[in-house]
Amino acid sequence: MSASDEKKAAERYYDDNTPGIYLKGWNRDHIHFGLFEPGECPEPGEVLADSPGLARAVERMVEVIVAPAGIEEGHHVVDAGCGVGGTAIHLARTRGCRVTGVNLNRMQLEIAAGKASEAGLDDRTAFEFADCSLSLPFADASVDVVVNIESACHYEDRGHFLHEASRILKPSGKIVAMDWMARDGLASEEYDQYIVPLCKPFAVQGLESQSTYSEKLRAAGLEILEFEGFDGKDADNLRLVGNAYNLLATLQFSGVETAGIRGLMDQFGTLYQAWRNGSFELRRYCARNPGGGRPPAGAEGVDRP
Repeated sequence: MSASDEKKAAERYYDDNTPGIYLKGWNRDHIHFGLFEPGECPEPGEVLADSPGLARAVERMVEVIVAPAGIEEGHHVVDAGCGVGGTAIHLARTRGCRVTGVNLNRMQLEIAAGKASEAGLDDRTAFEFADCSLSLPFADASVDVVVNIESACHYEDRGHFLHEASRILKPSGKIVAMDWMARDGLASEEYDQYIVPLCKPFAVQGLESQSTYSEKLRAAGLEILEFEGFDGKDADNLRLVGNAYNLLATLQFSGVETAGIRGLMDQFGTLYQAWRNGSFELRRYCARNPGGGRPPAGAEGVDRP
């Protein structure tokens, strides 16, 4: 698939799934997984969009991811792959910082701008159209923090994205991120069996492991400060994926058979299998730009597994 086709696939994926799966079937503000405290995980059949437990969990995930960045009032934060604006709005409201969300899906950008306006945060938020894997529309050494949550897995060139993040970060500026990853050391046959099947249904461009991500971060001139998982605290997300698959299977068994249901079963089924057997995982990192400006000339990322 060409770079243009990959970009169009990601745009179509979010055009198709934002109104339904995400805003009605997950959370109205945050298109990413959460971190649950005991008793917070919604029960089977509970409407996730109305779940206070899920709402707390997705905001808790944001807080854990951004904590190492030390975001303060007066900082300019770029939310690369900003979804429908939940993270940008949360940070502007709780930190008093200025946040620019960047996204290649115009539907999500319109939703994000509307949400920010409703929250009275027009003066601290802005939303711009751009493909983060190709360019970030900011001057060299002009940004304090880049946030990237479950977005880079969709990028056709994650190495170039990290070079762009390094370029726009001020000296000592940080990137904080969480992404879908393949387990480090996964054998090629396991990657083909468990990771490859989930890529197309989710418009994911292959998955890095911690090792390959680390190589790309270093090649971009970034100093890794933290890179870790969630010690099982993200496990309730797997439970929710399994619940969704079981609900769809029940509908199919009862005679409700549509292309949409088959597609969703493919999505949730492949993700569930990969996550359950440990081939798939969520990991977060924080890296610092030690010098600011452009990364070393000729620095290149490594191939994904």
